[in-house]
Amino acid sequence: MQIQFSIALLEQKDSKALFELVQANAKRLHQYFPITVRSVCSLTATEDYIHKKIREVAAKENFTFKVIANDSQSLIGLLIIKKIDWQTKECEFAYFIDNAYEGKGITSAGILKLINYAKEELALQKAIIRIGEDNPGSLRIAEKHNFILTKRVKDGHEDFHGNIMDVLHFERLL
Repeated sequence: MQIQFSIALLEQKDSKALFELVQANAKRLHQYFPITVRSVCSLTATEDYIHKKIREVAAKENFTFKVIANDSQSLIGLLIIKKIDWQTKECEFAYFIDNAYEGKGITSAGILKLINYAKEELALQKAIIRIGEDNPGSLRIAEKHNFILTKRVKDGHEDFHGNIMDVLHFERLL
């Protein structure tokens, strides 16, 4: 049975839930979400982080969506449209899901929602996903949704601990 979920833009009232989600998943988020982990290190810092995300939506810079499990109304992940270039109509997607909800089709269905939102609401034309080679789940998501590997970016990402790694750059037209 697939978990039913909804997405909505992150709101200030989500501070406690987001803090708890990031803390519960911090060890595995260190590698690919170092800025989020650093920014969500206390409840006060999380409130500031969400305030910044709300300002980014108002400025049409980034759109951070919460993923909510319909049965429990728990915040179980984030879906992000970021690095929007309004000139070229391109953006980058980023996402993570709580460890307990991985492998249940939520991220894949969420990517479809991001694709639709980016295309229909923002009139963007291309999306990018940058993925580490050691992340088979994200690699499957990219391939499943017709993202094409276009290049390897040497030293393209720094994790929470300062380790530099290569990333694979995937693109697709929306």
